[in-house]
Order: sequence, then C-alpha cells, then structure tokens
Amino acid sequence: MKSILNRPYFIAGCLFLFILGGAFFYVFSTGKSLKLSGKETEVDWRLLGEMDYITGKSPAELEKLNHKEVKVPGFMVPLEDNSKMVTEFLLVPTPQACIHVPAPPPNQMVYVKMRNSHGAEVPMGPIWVYGELNMVTKKSMYGDASFEILGDRVEAYK
Repeated sequence: MKSILNRPYFIAGCLFLFILGGAFFYVFSTGKSLKLSGKETEVDWRLLGEMDYITGKSPAELEKLNHKEVKVPGFMVPLEDNSKMVTEFLLVPTPQACIHVPAPPPNQMVYVKMRNSHGAEVPMGPIWVYGELNMVTKKSMYGDASFEILGDRVEAYK
C-alpha cells in the first residue's frame, strides 16, 4: 500500500497551495492600508504584523484603526463543526496557516465573531471580512490572535 505522500497529485496539490498562499501574501503585503469609498478601511497583513504581540504596542497607523470599520482579506479557519455556516472563525493570511504546528504568531491571526446570529458561509477560497477591528488578544484552540473583528459580513475575494 502506497503512502499518500508518495502520490504525485498530493504533492502537486500541496505545492499549489503553498504557491497560492505565497502569492496572496505578497499581493497584500505591498501596501499598508487604503481608505475605501465606503466606510471601511482596507487593512493588509503587513500592517497587522507590525503589532508587537509580546508588548502589545502598535504603530500609530494601526492604533488609529482600533474600534473602526475595516475590510481585511484572508482565509477562514472555522472554529465550529458546522461545515456550512459559522459564527466564529480565525482569519489568516495564507491557506496553510493553522493546519500545522506551530501556529502563526498572534499578529498574523484575527479572531472573527459575526454580529448576526446566522453567521457566515464557509468558503473554499480567499475572502474579505468586514467589521469592527479591536486590538485585543483572543484565545482559540489554534493559538492566540492579537486582533478581533466583530464581523458584519463575509464575501468572496474578487
């Protein structure tokens, strides 16, 4: 019996996810934040990564976004067993995050709690999360997150 690790499609799939995650992270690390025409400010992972999660200190640009409406891209890591809808999840910058040990650093994970009771659909790819950003440490089974978003909506990344 062959091990799954010896199968070419498994290795190709892992390589594809790695490249996709790297490309996604690169695209969102080229700028810091951008005011949108709506009420949200787009926040990328490079800016979130500037928070010193050991001391809790953040640059002024990030501090200004505390308790503000934001839009953050990423990948969903559900914290519930429901495979269709979730009310709590982690938002991470790459699809590989949280499927291995060790977990990403806290400044590269956002805990999302949807404000509505029905939650958000579980997507298969990258998403945008809209809501209020709070700089507060949240604990989960996958590790600590330095940020929380009180989510208003989730949509597919376009």
